Amino acid sequence: TLEVSKFEISKTETGLEVKINGESSGFLIGYRGETLYSLQNILVAVASKGLENRVRVILDIEGYKAKREKTLEDLADRMAERVVRTRKSVTLEPMKAYERKIIHSRLQNSDKVTTVSIGEEPRRRLVISLK
Repeated sequence: TLEVSKFEISKTETGLEVKINGESSGFLIGYRGETLYSLQNILVAVASKGLENRVRVILDIEGYKAKREKTLEDLADRMAERVVRTRKSVTLEPMKAYERKIIHSRLQNSDKVTTVSIGEEPRRRLVISLK
């Protein structure tokens, strides 16, 4: 039984934002957010049905997106330090485009390392190298 203690739907300038909180809502996130992003895609399809333009829907569960962004930024910092220390490039595990973008953005102003994505979806990876 799913007990969602709170959900909030708000209209933004670009679409809808849906936030879900509750003790047992964690399973809605799934491994690395896969279930959350699938649910978000379903919400977009439902909200856009019969409309000419797609409705932008952002779904967040238990603040997962902010926590995941922080985790990825910390990973970017640690891997950049490793690349500088060892002078060897680091190839990260395959990630979705929105996760790679977080790391690219975090390191884009670095004067020591550079980032590039390699491979094809769904196995596309990010490489951090010395400049």
